Amino acid sequence: MNSIQPALRRVARVAVPALALALPLAHAVAQTLPAAFKPTVLHKFGGINNGGAKPAVPPVLAADGRLYGHTFLGATAVAPAFWGQGTVYGLDTTGANHRFELLGSIYQGSTPLVPTADGGFFVAGNGAVPPGGVPWETAGAVFSIKGGKAVALPAPSFKPLGTMALDTAGNLYMGSGESASACGATTTANILWRMNADQSYSKVLNFCDYEEQQGNKQLHLKGGAPVASVWSSKDQALYVLTGVSANGVVDSTLTTDYQGRSVGTLVKLSTAAIEEGVAGKGTLDSSKVELLHTFMRARDGEPTAKGARVVGMVEVGEWLYGTTQFNAPTAGNAMDNRYGGTIWRVKKSDPKSFAVVHYFRGADTVALDGTAQADGNAPSGPLVLAADGNIYGTTATDGSTMNAPKTGLGTPYGAGTLYRIKIGATADHADDSYEVLHRFDMGSEGGSLTGLSAGAVVGGVQKLYGAANAGGNGQPVTTTTSAPGNGTIFSIDVPLPIAAFSQPLTASVATAAVGSTIELSWVTSQANSCSASGAWSGAQQTSASKVPVVLAAEGENSYTLTCSSQNDGQPVTSKVSVQATAVTKPDTGTGGTGSTGNNNSGNNSGNSNGGGGGPLSALLLAPLAVLAWTRRRVSPSSQH
Repeated sequence: MNSIQPALRRVARVAVPALALALPLAHAVAQTLPAAFKPTVLHKFGGINNGGAKPAVPPVLAADGRLYGHTFLGATAVAPAFWGQGTVYGLDTTGANHRFELLGSIYQGSTPLVPTADGGFFVAGNGAVPPGGVPWETAGAVFSIKGGKAVALPAPSFKPLGTMALDTAGNLYMGSGESASACGATTTANILWRMNADQSYSKVLNFCDYEEQQGNKQLHLKGGAPVASVWSSKDQALYVLTGVSANGVVDSTLTTDYQGRSVGTLVKLSTAAIEEGVAGKGTLDSSKVELLHTFMRARDGEPTAKGARVVGMVEVGEWLYGTTQFNAPTAGNAMDNRYGGTIWRVKKSDPKSFAVVHYFRGADTVALDGTAQADGNAPSGPLVLAADGNIYGTTATDGSTMNAPKTGLGTPYGAGTLYRIKIGATADHADDSYEVLHRFDMGSEGGSLTGLSAGAVVGGVQKLYGAANAGGNGQPVTTTTSAPGNGTIFSIDVPLPIAAFSQPLTASVATAAVGSTIELSWVTSQANSCSASGAWSGAQQTSASKVPVVLAAEGENSYTLTCSSQNDGQPVTSKVSVQATAVTKPDTGTGGTGSTGNNNSGNNSGNSNGGGGGPLSALLLAPLAVLAWTRRRVSPSSQH
């Protein structure tokens, strides 16, 4: 899947100790959060004319070991001077000094980078600002980042927005606007586009084709503007999250909020459906667009790309997990990014399984605002399925810092949080849990976080990379409307389970005779492979019971089992010794001297194990004596 690319596995690995992991749930977060998840700041942006500012998405690790990303504001100013075109940057991740390098301009890119099969990246943004113009007068653009440079590809006729997806054939899927306005002849925001492998563009489908009029309202039954897409290699299908802002009612009985208005959908498109839509220039029968869920704001939250906001969606086996914004604790059409949001899940084959995993600033978390246990708020940016099997993400703000008005509900504007969804063990995932792992400090670490990307697994630890859109200049949060600083790039270490012996290597006996067969047993967890050494050899199972081994040598026989870790951690070893005693050989004595057996002592000349050469026993001599006596008594007259 896209969150962990094969290129990452080629990054060099070194062994470092793993960190222990024991975290409470978000509703009882400890005063001091685990140091394992404290971010390491790799770079602080200098601002316009000084390296760029305001990264809108997280950087991504390439096969060359460097991070690549882009900023919303730029290294050089353009008219009007306070804007500045965005930058493309590269950042070294090794060594004490992380070398930062400007690679080009991307003109206010706001889409997350999409890794490609050749080790590069696709990213979309705006074209150049016209002379004397302003950024909203720019045209759309798609760039390829490869070999340390950003190269503009053939420009689309629309402005790409949201999270893009790349299929196994090299086709790139993207949306074309912030939200689905009322459908009309000039509406372009409701179209799913594809940049083909040859860099031409095709319409996949137009969601306005499925709009129905009901009085003066439009019903967007299949969806609106594509805001996030995930390609499933397993399903050979595209999953698309859409946002709907047009006036339309789906079913007023589904929720009391916003008059039952749909604010988004989740749909599935098979490969066959996509190709049919491309062949039809965006026209596709509605039966080929599989509706998995319709979002209602208060019940589910709202998928959106408004204001360059990025919602996340990630594939986890048979499930999809994603985020929304704006399920504000106040009812109605409040569109404030300091409010709410959700994390949701759905089993791809069972739309009825849809459930909200966590409500940000829900009824059970608002009371924590202003405390050390404050919840995160407004989930922002891409999600990561980490190597430990859990989902990690960030929020734009949190309730540790609050704006408390004279009347009404306070609004949070803390720097934001790192959170984790621990995937449940039950079949329906009903035991998923939400945890706050770290609350960012605006001055030292940055704030207004923009999501995460996955790094390599090294020595039992996986690095995740992220960016803060603001902060990092030493100043705390001081206002609800803006934050100081130009943003940061940071990394986070995720400790992974490594190999361990849950039952050490044991032997069936402690002592036995040479040549005897003993049995060895052991049980490991998180082990990748095991090998034997010492008094035995060869590859072994990661867990086994009563493995037969012959004691080959007299004295101490030492058996060693070494197992490697599934997560590149330190190998683990277990040993056991068995004492082998000598076997006493049969007695081969001479003359009339008796010989003892294994379990006998003393001079036993009558023992059947005695050696030859001694006198015959009395029982054997008796018949001979009788025979001689008889012959002497025979009369001579009887002999002829």
